[in-house]
Amino acid sequence: MIRFLNIVICLFFVVMLNAQLRFPKSERIDISKMNIIYSHSIVDPVLSTEREEYEIMQIGDKYIKYDDYNRFRVDSVMLSVDSTSITFMEHGEIYNRFLPKSEFLIRDVKSNDINFYGKVFIDYYIYTENLPKIDWTLTSESDTVCGFLCHKAMGRFRGRDWTAWYSEDIPINAGPWKFNGLPGVILRLVDSTEEHEFEAITINGLKFPILLTQSNNRFETNREEYNKSLTEYKMNPSGSIQGTELAPRNADGTEKQLPKRRLFHNPLEKE
Repeated sequence: MIRFLNIVICLFFVVMLNAQLRFPKSERIDISKMNIIYSHSIVDPVLSTEREEYEIMQIGDKYIKYDDYNRFRVDSVMLSVDSTSITFMEHGEIYNRFLPKSEFLIRDVKSNDINFYGKVFIDYYIYTENLPKIDWTLTSESDTVCGFLCHKAMGRFRGRDWTAWYSEDIPINAGPWKFNGLPGVILRLVDSTEEHEFEAITINGLKFPILLTQSNNRFETNREEYNKSLTEYKMNPSGSIQGTELAPRNADGTEKQLPKRRLFHNPLEKE
């Protein structure tokens, strides 16, 4: 009987928690006038593994947002439902269906400040930096990318040498992630090791809301500290829970020794 009552009490609190928790609200900060979807191929040379991810750049008059395409899909689904009726658990089901990445950035077009949003283990972070300057060398070579005539440029950015293909037919100073500084939007980008490659696969002029998820739980940091923390976590994720209440225990209560296992990781910035 006592066990039954405990189960009933637990279910009551689960229902109450589910009723009270709602998914984080998103603020519409701009409307996109152009959207570019990129394929992003990443190679981890240590694990000899390659991944292909899809990312989207939303270009508005005030802001340019670069995000995981699956996060954009989640936002689109959430906009189509009644935000006052969906529960936290239902939001989790939608989130798990698409499994979006946690990193995205928003650039203020007027100030050229970049707000970068990321996650290390269970903690969320934000840092701000000025739009980085890249010393590009323009060439006379040309190619066609996603149906647009593009010109070739070469430059070095934070430890990697890059070849970019930009289109003057789209005279916007923007590109994948933090890349910028050319006479047109960057549609293809490859680093010299071929460990990272971006290429535009879809370009449209549809108007979509540019959203920023509201949260009071982000820790403010800087670029160097964030990159360091992320790399340390990726090199040994079990180290994040060792010595904490989250660490698994043996039958006698002692902490289990977890194996050191490296995760897929090859950062765009090497310095």
